[in-house]
Amino acid sequence: MIHVAAPPSLRRLAGLAAITGILAASLAGCGSSAPATTSPTATATATATATATASAAPSATPTASPTPTTAPSAPGATDPTVGLTIDPPYTLTALPPALQTAMETQMASGLGAFGSVVKVGFRQIDGGGGTSILMVIAFPAGSLSATAYQAALAGMGSSMGATFSTSTVDGVDVANGKAQTGGVAVFHIADHMLVVIAQTASDSLPIATALIKANQ
Repeated sequence: MIHVAAPPSLRRLAGLAAITGILAASLAGCGSSAPATTSPTATATATATATATASAAPSATPTASPTPTTAPSAPGATDPTVGLTIDPPYTLTALPPALQTAMETQMASGLGAFGSVVKVGFRQIDGGGGTSILMVIAFPAGSLSATAYQAALAGMGSSMGATFSTSTVDGVDVANGKAQTGGVAVFHIADHMLVVIAQTASDSLPIATALIKANQ
């Protein structure tokens, strides 16, 4: 019998892909902090009501809707990793297609309905002791408060069995710890949470540092 080995890059990252399900479940647990107006059920109900009203009174003059501060977009329509850079010796590249699909599937399954109000993007990070993954979660404007962030961080630590220690890099607090798959570093800037999932535990904090310094 002939056994065909998986490509080395995918084999090394298989464990890292699995961890996204845990992260997604932790984030979904904090979904109550998201604006209630973004609920898919509420949106569907409002749409149905508006349609019925318009049909019953066709002569009514429609009321102009206020222009939103941030234009709405479909989930996943905007990749929050676009435009990010990283300092040497690290580089950011697109994930292999199969791994990208696996990561997106894990996140969609874990986030459930909460996935309609956040956008998630991934990048592969090379240059460390092993291959790592950057995951960026963009929350609705103003929703990732300090309380919501700490709740998500606590959920991640509990789910992964990781104990985080905090370091400060150029004024940004970075939570760094060890998980079964290696190292994990988490930080947030405004409404973006950045998660470094490193194959080698010692890589996570240096990678987070390189990200912060390159994008400040």
